[in-house]
Amino acid sequence: MEFTSKKLQDLLELSHVALVNALKNIPCKSKKIESSTRPVKHYQFEDLPKRYQKKLEKHGYKLETKEETINIGFTSVYLTASKHKREKAILKCQFIEKYFKRDDNMNQEQWLRHILRVSIDFDVLGKVSTKQLNDWIAKYKAAKQAGTNVVEAFIDRRGAKAGAGVKSLSEEMKKVAEAYFIKDTFIQITDVHLNMLDKFGETLPSYDVLLNYYKEWKRDNPLLYAFAQSPDGAKNKFKPAVGNMSAKAKHKNHYWELDSTPADIICEDGKRYAIMAAMDVYSRRVVFHVAETSNSYSIAQLLRKAILTLGIPQNVIIDNGKDYTSNHFMSVCYNLKINPIIVPPFSGEKKPHIERVFGTLSRQLFMQVAGFVGSNVSQREKIQARQSFAQKVNSIEAWRALQSKKTPDERKQIRDAWKIKKENLGLELNVLKTANELQDMCDKWVHRIYERKVHKSIEMTPVAKWQQCVIPAESISDPNMLNLLLGESVIRKVGKKGISFDKCNYAHEKLIEHLGKSVFILAPDDMGYIFVHDMNMNFICIAEDLEHTGQSRAVSKKIESKWNALTRHLDKMLKEAKNLADVTIETRIENIKDEVDTYTITVPKQSEMIDALKRNALIIETEDLKALEKSNKFDFKNKDESGKPTKVLPSGRPPFKSKVERFVWVLEHQDKMNDRDKVLMDKHPDLVEIAKQQLKIS
Repeated sequence: MEFTSKKLQDLLELSHVALVNALKNIPCKSKKIESSTRPVKHYQFEDLPKRYQKKLEKHGYKLETKEETINIGFTSVYLTASKHKREKAILKCQFIEKYFKRDDNMNQEQWLRHILRVSIDFDVLGKVSTKQLNDWIAKYKAAKQAGTNVVEAFIDRRGAKAGAGVKSLSEEMKKVAEAYFIKDTFIQITDVHLNMLDKFGETLPSYDVLLNYYKEWKRDNPLLYAFAQSPDGAKNKFKPAVGNMSAKAKHKNHYWELDSTPADIICEDGKRYAIMAAMDVYSRRVVFHVAETSNSYSIAQLLRKAILTLGIPQNVIIDNGKDYTSNHFMSVCYNLKINPIIVPPFSGEKKPHIERVFGTLSRQLFMQVAGFVGSNVSQREKIQARQSFAQKVNSIEAWRALQSKKTPDERKQIRDAWKIKKENLGLELNVLKTANELQDMCDKWVHRIYERKVHKSIEMTPVAKWQQCVIPAESISDPNMLNLLLGESVIRKVGKKGISFDKCNYAHEKLIEHLGKSVFILAPDDMGYIFVHDMNMNFICIAEDLEHTGQSRAVSKKIESKWNALTRHLDKMLKEAKNLADVTIETRIENIKDEVDTYTITVPKQSEMIDALKRNALIIETEDLKALEKSNKFDFKNKDESGKPTKVLPSGRPPFKSKVERFVWVLEHQDKMNDRDKVLMDKHPDLVEIAKQQLKIS
């Protein structure tokens, strides 16, 4: 049933302007009539707003309606289309049906805004314009008029390859495609399609079919997709959060969380150092340690620093990484009577506090420091994008000019350093940090910013929470004893060449009595010696391997060489940049000079190993005295108070109570200096300086 605009004006009693405004979005057809020289607009009754339809019904015009249902039918077009395309076509039909039943007081634009805002059923259709809506209405009516399947009229036929037969993936193809979706972190559908084309040949549908299936699979399997991209990310996004992980910590040092992560900072030598942290769950106090890599030795250094700061924990929560589950770390826990709690893989939520503080460190400190490379790929790309091509070229040229001044050996050491790595292009050379500066910066941030700020979960500062607990912290009074306890401790058998450990052979005359027996050894960082006890923890001797004296066990584990220090040119530019720089987080940290006294009360920690060391400390100290008693040698140049020659060790040396005393004697008798003296003096230059000062004073 059609009406011209003139006829509608008369029947509805509207002006021409009012009618034009009301019907501007209503579809119409222009046809010629006898009374007009130009085509006239004709409107269908069912297209008119309902308020106009009701007015026309009063004049006797009424459209016979019958309830219609969407009949899908079993056609080849529908059956070969993807599930996503079929669902979208049905939604479009339902959308149009909804439009036909709209409120008469709404025009098309108002209705579209309303329906897309209040109904989530049509979200997959995206933003629908009035033009799209009218196109869909026309297509819907054309299909109705032609008597064809309405849903089929809305099936998207794009992407179908001519002559390919089946236009959707077979079950086998879907399994192969899903394997690619799960396997690859960064999914390139083009590459997946080419790989599958090589396997399935011409039977494989087009690229668009595969792309649509990927979108459908990703939508239907959000958890699997997220887990394939990042297990930790999936856990953070989807795993239900139940309970309070900090409720188990009843007092300070009850539970610690330990973890390691690469620093989001490139240092001056082009390396991203490892940031290791120990956090007291009760108070949220934290200690950071910067190391080249996270291994059992660097973790022992973290523990040393944390124990001297906070005391000894009762429990430590760690992940199942090999650096934390190593024999070395487990022996440290045994020696200090610490209970290690190992969480399963991908269980960051089991130690949420340490994970969170790494993010806080990155956001509050690293992001404002030169050399920040981003905590993820997206941030790194944005940092790179900020640098213009000219800036990157100039940066490379500056680096090459600097390298031209270095010796061939220095250039060889830095061949693989940061400037030739793509992710480091454009970073400023003159303000990057050394590893020591990075450590100092982290420590100052903890003491002057983090520990003074109210923590949301405990509703007070970490220092205030720490002081609130009156239970004293257990600690080790002697740092030297702590160094021993943090060394590796194992059981070994005494052989005819002594004790074999860490590719060294340790010997001592007292080991002869224990041939073939198992002994307990403590191995400090110095590879030259070990402390030997029997299985009842009675001290036997200090066995030595003179060939390896002064060598660090931690360093010997690494086969990499270290780049040493910045050149004077870089140091000068660094100071100039600091003087000219605007206020940053570093300036704020430096401006806070006073320290908060934590008033930590310590009491002696008790464990079998600690007790054994205390019991045998006097024995170890008197080893030289025993050797002195057996000696038959005298120093006739030096005489004691009674005028008699001084008795010396079989080696001709007096007994030394400390390394400083040894260095004083060596400096006075340089002709008697041996290789071990040289190694020790190179290892302890600070103690050598003290010895020199004592000589000057005397």
